[in-house]
Amino acid sequence: MKRFNRILASILAVLLTMPLLLTPAFAADANDPYEPLRQGVGYVALGDSFARGYGAGGRWQEQIYLNDTYGHYDCRNVDGAYPNLVAEAFGLSAPDDIRDTSAKMWSLSHDAVSTAYMLDLLGIDDGYRDEEFTYNEHYRYMAERYETDLRYFGDPKSCALDGQSAYGRTGEVMSVRELIENASLITIGLGQTDILYKAQTFGLGGLDLSNAASIPGGVANILHLLDRYFDYWKDAYPLLLDYIKESNPDAKVILVGTLNPIKDATLTDDVAIKIGAALNGIMASMNAYTRLCAYRYGYQYVDISDVETPASVTQMSIGHILSISDPIEYGLTAHPTPRGYSQIADRIIAAVKADLDGSSANSLLKIKAFFTAIIDWFRVLLFRAVVSLGSVGRS
Repeated sequence: MKRFNRILASILAVLLTMPLLLTPAFAADANDPYEPLRQGVGYVALGDSFARGYGAGGRWQEQIYLNDTYGHYDCRNVDGAYPNLVAEAFGLSAPDDIRDTSAKMWSLSHDAVSTAYMLDLLGIDDGYRDEEFTYNEHYRYMAERYETDLRYFGDPKSCALDGQSAYGRTGEVMSVRELIENASLITIGLGQTDILYKAQTFGLGGLDLSNAASIPGGVANILHLLDRYFDYWKDAYPLLLDYIKESNPDAKVILVGTLNPIKDATLTDDVAIKIGAALNGIMASMNAYTRLCAYRYGYQYVDISDVETPASVTQMSIGHILSISDPIEYGLTAHPTPRGYSQIADRIIAAVKADLDGSSANSLLKIKAFFTAIIDWFRVLLFRAVVSLGSVGRS
């Protein structure tokens, strides 16, 4: 009941902020309609491997693992990744190097980056340090990168692993706070790692598919973890949005949704139960909540639930996915195709252009989208109520 009351309080907060939907967007200069996007540091993309661009373009492997003085955190990206495509559309230059302060596009995106990870970099206390998250064999390097990011790019309040942040002593790079606080356009694609990857690590990792008797209990545990991590993310995600709203109220912010790339995946090659469909409910919950947050904060939401993903992946079995030992092949099992990334970019570009246009028709679309968000969220409440009843029944 307490959880239900908190959810209703969130909905009430949205209703109270509805006037934000009717606030006119800033108008673009007729001579250079994209000039507003070049103010400050330009475009900052916060995200995980979807924003980094796994599987986007022919050189993605080479570009993802490109390295420099500061390890993996180089603010460069895969050519076909959606942040790069968005930047190209608006004439925003990517940095040649992390120290290239003349750039107007900064992608703070890496595989397995979570909302908790980003909050740690910003020094925002969510009661959870992401170093507590045990990265498995596919992402063992994340622990080292977490430490590197905190030392060089984290705010001093973030308290890096040695209790201090090196930022401010090098004088060479901007902190994550500086980038966000001075951005004109921000896209946020976070949440999948907080919920899906962690449930996979702690749930699927302990699922013994060779023991048929243990499978029902294992699946129930995974669903429980998904619900638990959703509750964490639901509370943590607004902390990031609060910070952006307070520190950079004029920024144009796009919240990017998520998708279920394994929706048709079966349990094993021999057991044709479509267990991948079990994620549909949590994905719908994530998208509904992201949409709701967009209208609570006066931001825009971009739906990517139907973008193209590899057909072969959707038909894989969970057993086969878990057996993949190559990290690159493993990474590709849950990402869009190059065309899928282009679809995401096109939707973001359209949303930004509509905001720059600032027409009355755009205001009407915002009102329509607002009511869509409310309806979607009530569907989530119903879904989660059913899940909760099911959990009580099992106990």
